[in-house]
Amino acid sequence: MKAIAMSGVGGPEVLRPVELPMPTAGPDELVVRVKAAGVNPIDYKLRKTGAMGAGAGTVLGFDVAGIVEQVGPGVSDFKPGDAVYYSPDFSLPGAYAEFHLVHTRLVAPMPGNLSFEQAAALPLAGTTAWEAIFNRGGVMVGQRVLIAGANGGVGSLAVQMGRATGAFVYATCSTRSMDFVRSIPVAGPRGSNPGPDRVLNYQTEAWWDIIKAECPGGLDVVFDCAGQDVVSRAIPLMKPFGRIVTIVNPAGKLDEAYRRNVALHYSFLSRSRATLESLKTLAERGLLVPLIDRVMPLEEVAEAHRMLEAGGVKGKLVLTVS
Repeated sequence: MKAIAMSGVGGPEVLRPVELPMPTAGPDELVVRVKAAGVNPIDYKLRKTGAMGAGAGTVLGFDVAGIVEQVGPGVSDFKPGDAVYYSPDFSLPGAYAEFHLVHTRLVAPMPGNLSFEQAAALPLAGTTAWEAIFNRGGVMVGQRVLIAGANGGVGSLAVQMGRATGAFVYATCSTRSMDFVRSIPVAGPRGSNPGPDRVLNYQTEAWWDIIKAECPGGLDVVFDCAGQDVVSRAIPLMKPFGRIVTIVNPAGKLDEAYRRNVALHYSFLSRSRATLESLKTLAERGLLVPLIDRVMPLEEVAEAHRMLEAGGVKGKLVLTVS
């Protein structure tokens, strides 16, 4: 089968086309014909650093939408021809290939109203946003929420989840992403007013001073997708017993958090079929729309890595596999 593998650790140029043997499904496994694969920051980080054993021969890719090609012994909940989506675990090989082998515990039926490209933009980013907004952040109706870095695949989905819950959502992004973030679709009675309730430009505005003035009662939840000093700036804005969730390493002084009884959660991807099924429900009800910056053929994966690493991507980059 056709795949894209690393020739070694390094820049995007190490991503090379290769021929690999067709996988065979073992007990409780599926072989999936990959129709589309998402590109995520973890991809280029592994390519650059060789973390988690990545190196020569490694196939990256941690978002899949495709069709079940083969089922292994003991599989009763999927059959050949089923459309599925999932995020593979980091044990590799990944999804930059025509076919992919996966355990059924990670797989869910694909949302019926999404294309393969849209579905491939959802698993990793959607699961990350779900974990932060609901499981760690506990966002509820009427609460005040800040999402820092709302232009990315994770942040744009978190905005939609927060607003669907009925929270008041602040969001930060760069100058070039302001229009995109303002236009993030929001379904339901507030759909005539898309995007976050308030969008702030972190390059030109002191967003922490603005939120402090506009939200004197404090924030309930902060979700940091941007890093740098977001968490240290946000701590003084929190209500007592507020929750901060970060998917990047925060910088700056964090010691004021304990005086406010603020919970700081470091969140890493936790995959489950149950979360994918919840995302499927939101998508099919029109409450969650995966946003795609560009769809590219698998053969252009190196360019996709360059674009994502340079920053400024709005939503997700998705690869199609012919």
